[in-house]
Parts: sequence; C-alpha cells; structure tokens
Amino acid sequence: MRILILTLVIFITGLSAFSQVRDAWVVGDGEKIFRNDDSNPARKSNFIWDGNVIKLKGLYNEVLGFQIIVEAEKKGAKAIEISVDSPVEKKSGKVIGGSTLKFGPGGTIEVFSEHYLHVVDSTRPNWFYGSAAAAPKKMTGWIPDALIPSDAMPGRGGFPLDIPAVNARDKHFQERSFQNQGFWVDIHLPRDQKSFPPGIYNSKIKVLEGGKVVKEMDLELTLLPFYLSDTNATNIWAFNGDIGNYFPGVSQENLDKMIKSEAHRHRINMSGGFDVNSSPFNREKMESYKPYLDGSAFTPANGYHGPGEGAGEALFPIGMYGGNVLGSNKEEAWIQSDLWVDWFKKNAPGITFFWYIIDEPTPPVFALVKEKAGWIKSNPGIGKTLPVFTTSHYREELAGSIDIWAAYDGVDLKILPSLRAKGGDYWFYNGNRPRIGSVILEGDGIDYRVNPWILYKYGINQWFIWETTHWQHNSQGPKGRLHQNIFSNPLTFINNSLEFGNGDGILFYPGKMPFYPDEDRGLNRLLPSIRLKNLRRGQQDAVLMKMAEQKAGREAVMNLINRIVPKAMSEVEMSDKVQWSENSRDYDKVRDELLQLLK
Repeated sequence: MRILILTLVIFITGLSAFSQVRDAWVVGDGEKIFRNDDSNPARKSNFIWDGNVIKLKGLYNEVLGFQIIVEAEKKGAKAIEISVDSPVEKKSGKVIGGSTLKFGPGGTIEVFSEHYLHVVDSTRPNWFYGSAAAAPKKMTGWIPDALIPSDAMPGRGGFPLDIPAVNARDKHFQERSFQNQGFWVDIHLPRDQKSFPPGIYNSKIKVLEGGKVVKEMDLELTLLPFYLSDTNATNIWAFNGDIGNYFPGVSQENLDKMIKSEAHRHRINMSGGFDVNSSPFNREKMESYKPYLDGSAFTPANGYHGPGEGAGEALFPIGMYGGNVLGSNKEEAWIQSDLWVDWFKKNAPGITFFWYIIDEPTPPVFALVKEKAGWIKSNPGIGKTLPVFTTSHYREELAGSIDIWAAYDGVDLKILPSLRAKGGDYWFYNGNRPRIGSVILEGDGIDYRVNPWILYKYGINQWFIWETTHWQHNSQGPKGRLHQNIFSNPLTFINNSLEFGNGDGILFYPGKMPFYPDEDRGLNRLLPSIRLKNLRRGQQDAVLMKMAEQKAGREAVMNLINRIVPKAMSEVEMSDKVQWSENSRDYDKVRDELLQLLK
C-alpha cells in the first residue's frame, strides 16, 4: 500500500527519480522567499494556495501577482521553465491574455525569474530603520529582488533557466537539503468589461525541466464585476537618474517613454529626472511634456496599454535637489516663477507643482534658504504663489520660507493641520521603519505595500522615493559615480562616513549592462523588482479602499485598516518596534474584506 501511494504521488506531480526538481509550490506577492529558506510555513498552504489549487480574485483592470517557488537539489537543475496557460471562462470561452496584444484590453500574462542578491553585511541601524527594535526579521542571505523577463537571454535569467549548484563554502547552505528558485507571474486582468464576463477563469501552470512537465498546478481565477479605477487614490512620485549610457542607440525620447510607461503601469509618477525639470522655464519643452500631465501620453493612441490609461501624472517638481532653475537673484526668480505659475494655471490646473529649493538643509544653509525663498514670497506677480519644497522634517527656523515639507522619518501629524491651514503640506520620502515601510533590500515583502495604506489612513498627499535607477555610485561616496554591478553587489549607497544601505535607490534594473557584460540581459527595457511589484500592490489596495469607502463609508474601511495598521508616522517613536503587521496574509485578508464591501 505504501508503494502504491508513492507511485501515485509521483504520477500526479510528474516528478521522477531523475528530476533535480524536488517540488514546487505557490505563494502570494507579499512575500520574499529567500533562496536558502527550506522551512517556510507557506510551503504547505497559504492565503492563495491550498497545496493543490491556486485561487486568485480580482477586479477588471487589476494586476494580480504571485510566485512559484521551485525547490531544486543542491547540485542544481537544468533547463527550468514556467508555463502559464491562458485562463478560460468555461461558458463563454473567453481567454485572458490569449491572442490579444501585450497589455491589451483583454489582459496579458507576464512571467519572470527571480534574481537573488547575497547579503552578508546587513544595512546598519539609523540608515533606513530607527533602531534594532525596528529592523526586519531576516537581514542576511540570498534575497530575491530583480525580476528577469522570460524572454531575456538564456543563462541570464531568461528561459530555459539553469539553477546553479550550491557553493559548498556558502554558509547559508551548509545544512540545507535543497535550494529555492522563485518565479514571478503577473496576470493583467481585462479592461474590457463588455467582452469578458465576470466569473471563474481556469488555467494550468506547469513547471518544466528539460522540456518535460515535472509539476502541474490548477489556477482558479475569479473575475469580479467591478472595475479598478485608472486614477490612483494615493500619490507616489519618484526620481530616476540618467540611464542613457546603459542603452546605447536608444534615443532620449524613447528612454523617457520607457521610464514613464513602466512606472505608470506600476501606478507611480516618475517625475523629476528629466531635462524639463532641471532647466529654466521653456515653453516648447513644457508643451512637449504636457501629454504626461493630461494623460494623453498614456493612451493606446500613443502606444501605451495597461493600468492608468488616460490618467495623467499628479505632480511636477521645478528643479530637483536644489538645482538652480529660477536664477541667481530676485529679479530672475520673479520672472521665472511668474512663467511657471502662469503656465500651470492655464495648462495643468490640477497638477501639484512646486520649487524644490534645496535637499536636506542643515543650519549652516538656513540663511541662504530664507533668502531664496524670500525672492518668491516678495514677488509682486503671480509667481508669489509658487510653493517652496524641501526634504526635511518641519523646522521652526524655516517657518514662513518652506511651504511643503517631506521628512525621511515620517510626517509629524500634530503639525500637519496647521501647515495645511496656511496652504502648505507635509509629506514623507524614502522609508524608515517603524514609522513607514523601509526601502532597503532587506525590508519585508510588505514594506512597500504598507506605505500606500499609511498614505490612505492618514490622508497624506505624497510619498517621494529619491531614486529608482541608482545604477551609479552616489557622488558623495568614496566611489564617486562609478557604475555599480547591481546584479551581484547588494550595496548601492555608501557615503564618506561609511554608512550604507543595501538596495537603496533601486526599483528598476537595467535590461542592458554594457559595463558588466556578463550581467547583460539583452533587453532594451527596464526590468522590475519585487519591491516595485509590492508598491503596485499597495497602490491597487488604496484604490480598492477608496471604492469600498464610496460604497460602505469611511468608518467601515478605517476599521479594517486599523486592524493591521494601528499606528504609524509620528504616533510611533523611532525606538519602537514596528506597529503594523509584517504578515502579508493579514493584508490579503483585509483586501478580501474590502472586496466584500463592494457588493
């Protein structure tokens, strides 16, 4: 009898005695499964996986992400691929992601392999978390982040994928019986509500080794009769550095389109890293940029498909990090501020725009900040209304000079109402546990997801991410602006005092790598990260919160949010433990309850 049961198991899973794949299982998008994690409780079952069937639920225009974790022997495995059959609704025969164009109205499916970074020296306290009490639980090991599309070069993350043998000297594997290789799947649900009926769509997911199926799993996807709005409920804006050297032969116009489109599909505003931001007012440049603000750049007519169609960017910084765009004296500042304010009032009246006067000011420059801000405040013309922004927590010494603050350690909720009463605002930038989710590589899977929840809970208008393509070393560090090998070295930010942050400034990875040819993926496009996908998940959650609030009222939604995010921002001391849940299952449960409120 025991032999018969064993034979049946092998037949069902497709695994054979010759396979180097031990097993495969599925987990949601809010987890980071380390390569050396062989005891994760989600292996047997989790919120979307009962050990046999994957069950997903989503709205029209929503993107559902999940991970397939392949367990391979320590000596590795050859020619691994993941196949996802297009989900089919039985009665109508409609197919999600079938013969439609990529990111088309009928949805699409994307599959990635997960690339791991080996963290030996973890990010230090006081860099992106306040103290040891707020640190992530797992800080070292092989951490997945970069997502390599299946059509990348074979051997560089593209399919078929070889899982390398474990290095015997790797301390993380000395006592491990196997290793993990993660694969990420995105299913873009249809936008077309007329052609695709709500209901259950079924699919098969297969793990192949050497072209043969070694594991097959059922997918049951429920498409709900609601549409996830293209307009975000919470705003995130981010900066990108110059990436032209990584994509030789690609025009600046196409580079800008690449960056803007990929960010927009993940529901963030990539605004601030372009020539138009770092130059004095230029009417021709602003007219060329206008389609990004009114949303016409993000339409099928202009080659864009996917979430956010027709929705424009919500924010525009004038100058970045203190760039001298308004001139060097009061008279020049008056002229420039008049031009900027006049253009926005006439062409983009709903856009939040401001002058980024300086980055992280310290007391020695306060006098200069007051002087330059005074140029704007004393303007007799329309430019007087140009808001002045800086990245700093509120400082009484600069009150009256700064209109909009953005603090790295979260928003001071006690000061926020008084600032808004005067026409100002208070935002936050980057991440700093326990007040807000961290941006570092070692952060929990939900660190990026929780920040839109915090934005929504406290009604905060913007989250600023300082960099997304930090592929060159920062200029204030000992390595200047040398190109980093970000696929092999997790350390991405270092300054002269030797403080550092793993993964800081990285949300995208380069599909081309001319400076490290062995890491070239052969793709003229940006590659996403797990952190970026979790940010998108949080942004979609916030849209769902707004929909549920319109249906059931704010109190009902806040009761659900408060259950897992009871405190954040200035309600938490930097020496405290994290107050919000670090378990992705809790967020998935609340999302499920938000979906129930729509009915």
